[in-house]
Amino acid sequence: MRYRQAPYSPDRELAAMLDALRGDVRRGAGGAGRDELTLVLNGDIFDLDAPRVINNESVVHDLPRTAEHAVPAIEAILSDHPVFVEALGRVVADGHTVVFVAGNHDIQLTLPEVRAAVQRRVVDAAAREVAARDGAPPAAGAAELRRALAARVVFRAWFHRTRDGVILEHGNQYDSYCSYRYPMAPFGRNPGEIQPTMGSLVSRLLVSRMGYFNPHVDSSFMLSGLGYLAHWARYYLFSGRSLVLAFAVGAARTMIELVRRREPGRRARRRAGLVAAARETGAPLAAVAKHARLFARPAEDCLGRVARELWLDRCGLALVGLLAALACLCWVPEGLAPAALLAPTLLIAYECAVPKPTLDAVWQGVNRAARLVARAHGAKAVIFGHTHNPEGSWEGGVFFGNTGSWSAAFEDIACTRPVFEARPLVWLRSEDGAGPEAPLSGGLVMWKDQRFLPWKADEAPRVSRKAVAARRPRPALRPQATAALRG
Repeated sequence: MRYRQAPYSPDRELAAMLDALRGDVRRGAGGAGRDELTLVLNGDIFDLDAPRVINNESVVHDLPRTAEHAVPAIEAILSDHPVFVEALGRVVADGHTVVFVAGNHDIQLTLPEVRAAVQRRVVDAAAREVAARDGAPPAAGAAELRRALAARVVFRAWFHRTRDGVILEHGNQYDSYCSYRYPMAPFGRNPGEIQPTMGSLVSRLLVSRMGYFNPHVDSSFMLSGLGYLAHWARYYLFSGRSLVLAFAVGAARTMIELVRRREPGRRARRRAGLVAAARETGAPLAAVAKHARLFARPAEDCLGRVARELWLDRCGLALVGLLAALACLCWVPEGLAPAALLAPTLLIAYECAVPKPTLDAVWQGVNRAARLVARAHGAKAVIFGHTHNPEGSWEGGVFFGNTGSWSAAFEDIACTRPVFEARPLVWLRSEDGAGPEAPLSGGLVMWKDQRFLPWKADEAPRVSRKAVAARRPRPALRPQATAALRG
């Protein structure tokens, strides 16, 4: 788990990029006004499914996802990343807005207590920046300043909608393994406790307990049967540790938890969630309702797919086949003993007839959903981040983007070959004053060598996580910028 150590964190690179972004926005100001930036952190900025660090040791857990456990976790994360927090504070101190969109790994950002903790830390950093630059205000002024700064730290449980028609969403709602039935209030039977998804259970019960898997690199853990066998032979065969036992126990617990805590849909809760989303984002209720109809069914409603993904179906068939073969060999007349071959034959036939959905197929479904989201809202841009792969294209005057990843993703265990040589971000610009009619420009760019550069296709390996979007106008106008970032 070397990727979790401080030297491999992108904090300083993120801070440098945000400072450069602030500088570019400031230089773009013209006439009577100045540029306005909206920095959108587009989900999975905080990995609250990761093992806790206690006495410098990585300790796996399956703690309830409640405020009681989430607040100490987010406080510890923020304390461990002061460079990142201070950089966000400088953005807010400049008069810009920071928007946190909840993702599947930081769905706890829907909890008021967690939001308050994050907001307080960012406002503290912004207040220190203002005091260092302008001098500390008197007590009454300090309270007013903190209220103004807090108003610029915004949270969204599901999606964010800008005044000029940009929709920013993490995108996990179109992935059955990570979707929530009620994203505005993603709770199960226990009020205040977030409902587990297959993705969160697998992260906590499986991937985090296998030290040679990097959850930021899909290719490290999404393996074929032969791939898992080779992985076991390389890292576990002579180690005295059991990958098989950890996988079997984790897979079984994942299925049991999904069945045990399944929460059927309720119309009243769904309607309340739609109203809450329209109120939080300012989007029309009719558009929000169309948007919600695009959700993928949660994994708890698709237990067959879960069993397929966790190999439980094949393990069950193999066990039945083994018992059937033993029965044939022991009790079937000698001439019919070859019937023992029927069971493995059926297992092979099942494997060929019922192929497991590939990760690429899941990601393609998420990308297709972005086009439907644009129709639902009449949006001029839709930006996701869940698939980890940076993308950007203009289609019929509408921009579709994915903010990629800034996480510690490496191709090797020693963390010497980063998956990304450049960092992706989506930067969109528009002119103020035109509202929904304001034309957009910009798209997918990269932060490399301390500069913003056009994104190149050869800089886009398929990997893991999220990024940034902004907008700046022509001189002499009062422009805005929207920046979206994923961790």
